[in-house]
Amino acid sequence: MAESTQIEVRELKPSLLPDYLSLFDRAFSDFPDWAGCYCGFYDTPASPTDWDAGPKAGPEHREARIKRISAGKVQGLLAYIDDKPVGWCNAQPRTSFVNMRSYRVALTDPGELVGSIMCFVVAPEQRGKGVCTSLLRAACETFRHAGLHVAEGYPTTDSQKRFGNIPWAEANYKGPLNVYLKNGFAIHRQLERFAIVRRQL
Repeated sequence: MAESTQIEVRELKPSLLPDYLSLFDRAFSDFPDWAGCYCGFYDTPASPTDWDAGPKAGPEHREARIKRISAGKVQGLLAYIDDKPVGWCNAQPRTSFVNMRSYRVALTDPGELVGSIMCFVVAPEQRGKGVCTSLLRAACETFRHAGLHVAEGYPTTDSQKRFGNIPWAEANYKGPLNVYLKNGFAIHRQLERFAIVRRQL
């Protein structure tokens, strides 16, 4: 990350809805197949086969996120460079997710005070500037201030099997394993296609 790049991280609030939409409206310009996601996948109580991340479903997902964010029902972090939103991290207490889907395997002890880092989105033109790292560190601090004991992430370790031939950034939307390891996380469990990584807070 260039020393001149100043990254600010803010917790999502209803007042930041325009920034959230501004980021997601352009976040997948390099991979339109996910352009309609709007990061609602884990907050929707449906089966994985019912979810369409493509542009046709975008308006429906966008409207759903507008309603949830406006009602204060969405947690996470927005990253800014020069006061413009450039990144997002879906980070919240593990118990807050409506549907963890295939990551439900992490729930070996549902009573643990765990914060889950579910996904990252960084604007294509801002990648490689340390946005993901800044969001990860801020997520850990947010969890610690909330009284959680563990930060947990789910980086993909076999993107070829899990996603096939899609761009690197999208294949690593859980956050690259090396970024976790460089920031105090360790592999807690290694599964077939992803790892559960943890850091004590």
